[in-house]
Amino acid sequence: MRWLDLPHFFTIAIFLTMLIAAIQPVTDPDFWWHLPTGNWIISHHAVPRHDLYTFTVFDHRWITHEWLSEVIVAVLYAVGRLPLVSLVFGAITVAGFLLVYLAIDRRVNFVIAGLALAFGVAAANPIWGPRIQMITFALSALTYLWVKRFCEGRSRALYLLPVVMLAWVNLHGGFVLGYGILGLALVVEAVRYFIRRPGAMALPRLRAMAIVLAASIAVAILNPNGWDIYLYPFQTGGSPEQQRLIVEWFSPNFQMSQMWAFEAMIFLVIVGLALSRRIEPRQLLLLLVGLGLALHSVRNLSFFMLVAVPALADYAQQARERLSLRWPRRVPKTTPITFGANVVMIVLILAIVAVASLPSLRQRVDGTLVARDFPIKAADFLVQHPPPGHMLNVYGWGGYLIFRLATPPQPVFIFGDAALDGDQLLRDYDHLQSLGSDQAQLLERYQINWVIFHSNDPIITELRQIHTAPGQMGWFELGTFDKATLMMRDTPANRAYAAQARG
Repeated sequence: MRWLDLPHFFTIAIFLTMLIAAIQPVTDPDFWWHLPTGNWIISHHAVPRHDLYTFTVFDHRWITHEWLSEVIVAVLYAVGRLPLVSLVFGAITVAGFLLVYLAIDRRVNFVIAGLALAFGVAAANPIWGPRIQMITFALSALTYLWVKRFCEGRSRALYLLPVVMLAWVNLHGGFVLGYGILGLALVVEAVRYFIRRPGAMALPRLRAMAIVLAASIAVAILNPNGWDIYLYPFQTGGSPEQQRLIVEWFSPNFQMSQMWAFEAMIFLVIVGLALSRRIEPRQLLLLLVGLGLALHSVRNLSFFMLVAVPALADYAQQARERLSLRWPRRVPKTTPITFGANVVMIVLILAIVAVASLPSLRQRVDGTLVARDFPIKAADFLVQHPPPGHMLNVYGWGGYLIFRLATPPQPVFIFGDAALDGDQLLRDYDHLQSLGSDQAQLLERYQINWVIFHSNDPIITELRQIHTAPGQMGWFELGTFDKATLMMRDTPANRAYAAQARG
């Protein structure tokens, strides 16, 4: 019965509860273009070098930094559709949680460790879900754990990082986080060595860290994009248009309830720092970098979580010791009664997790969960009646329209790979959908023949008004399908198409 004593039961209960956060339905707009891209790679036995999906930037160089993940997504979908995608990426996310938990100092009380992890998961809650970004989260947590244990002299697993990096660079552009974690740790340990701080790392181990970092950087060249992959993450992060227009890159809005756990965690870390007797420089530096990144962009909440949870647990343990809080030193012995109670509680938690995960396990491409975020009925209409000419589409619907309008292929105006789209197209899209002064010129330049947007978007309201304005017959409404409205240029050919489609 020892395996289910109080510490084990508490830890198991924490991780089972976190399955609710990890196993989520597929709601990421990018999933819908990752899937056909993976299928294209499998069928062509090659990685695309240029845009496949738009009529606007078809000549742009495409750095397919996620090509291997896209193949994995395509295989998962072929085998088990959306439920298997949710389950596998949920498992990857939980693996990341486990690695973060293992990075907590072993002297930390199990209650503090479990609660710190739970707080971290809640703080980054907007990020969790079946997204390729979860692979970077898990591998970043693995890198953090290996670096921490190597610096403590407890493990040499860090020598395997170049092997991990060889896969990571082909899975997601977030591989540079691994360089950041190792590089910052190396700088801190080198400074400690040169100022001869007590407990500083020996020079041979410093050299080993530097060699591992250099090898990890060098092996990244082994990818289909060559040297371009090194610049890609910085081009994406340094794009002013992406930072300004894409919600995921916005700073956290603390007026939203889903940000309150993150806000509370910041305050807890500050209090913990104030009560701590010993602050580890490497841990503090990574914590500050993670906090800065998270305050800059919601997308970075997962990185903040993985560096903040071990720090918060450490500071909370020191605060407990400093305040001389009297907790039972010995865990009560597990009796048959408590063992049975623990088993019953775990079964109940499993039942709750199963109920909470049921929508993810029952989701379908034509189901209500997908219809909540994407224009299923409008896409059904477009599949049955392919419209002539170029479209102007919602940025977040681009991937879904690529997926649905694949046969015959209907190029979209824009989709979720903002780096491929380029800043100029992002600016033009913003001017089109926000009724910029050059909107009419842009509609003509891109030869837009029909528009698919949310029914309450300003552009739909404006095009309806143009239709009803005296002396103007510019646009007419082709149809409204749930929350999506289709507008077309008012020409004889389009009127004939509309009459045939409606008839």
